Amino acid sequence: MPNAIESEVQSALHLTGGPWQIAGMLLAAALFWLQYIDLKDRLRPEPRRRLVGAFVLGIIACALALGAFWLTDVLGFPEFDEGDSGWLATYCFLVIGPVEEGAKLLVALLIAFRWKEFDEPIDGLVYAAAIALGFATLENFIHLPGLPLGQQLGRAFALPFTHTLFAGVWGLAIAHARFRIRGRWQRTWLQIGAVMAAMGLHGLYDWLIFAHRATGKVSALVFVLWAMMIWQARKAVTLPVENLSIGED
Repeated sequence: MPNAIESEVQSALHLTGGPWQIAGMLLAAALFWLQYIDLKDRLRPEPRRRLVGAFVLGIIACALALGAFWLTDVLGFPEFDEGDSGWLATYCFLVIGPVEEGAKLLVALLIAFRWKEFDEPIDGLVYAAAIALGFATLENFIHLPGLPLGQQLGRAFALPFTHTLFAGVWGLAIAHARFRIRGRWQRTWLQIGAVMAAMGLHGLYDWLIFAHRATGKVSALVFVLWAMMIWQARKAVTLPVENLSIGED
């Protein structure tokens, strides 16, 4: 009997969801985090069609990132070698972080941040997060098949959240620069600094996981970013709408 029970437990641990189950998990996770982020904009919530549009842009951004990763392989920049910590750090900081955050930023700047509804500082977080959720959904859909069910569930809810935190860094900064800073150079340097910080934090996150399996340090990093995002989001909604102004010299 004990052997039978152990066998049942092992079988349960190795259960894996099929394509439809994975799609359901991913959509549930995306809706959960999208609702969480949307509540940060409770005073002037964004139109649902724009949130859906930003989510779709995130899926497109993920496809662009996959193309960029393929191009790095073609150009002779191979995927990281887990046995070489120096090479792994290079790949995480110079490829993964810049490519993934750059793809999300690209669709935001070209499309989402040009919408007329993008009209207050908190919108930078909302739209960047929605794009990040779309990005993470496609990424998960590609990588989750074959994993044990527990890992599928954990990644389905964790990965979208971390993507929103990294995107939130540049999303909040760009919106803050656009609506609350008048000086051109101050706006420019704030935005460049935020983008570089997001890429670096993303690379650091992956490096800690891949090189050191440092789940404790990763959890601490995520907690600090989460606390900072909440603090900045609250600041972003404190200024009355009528006092907002597009940055001008």
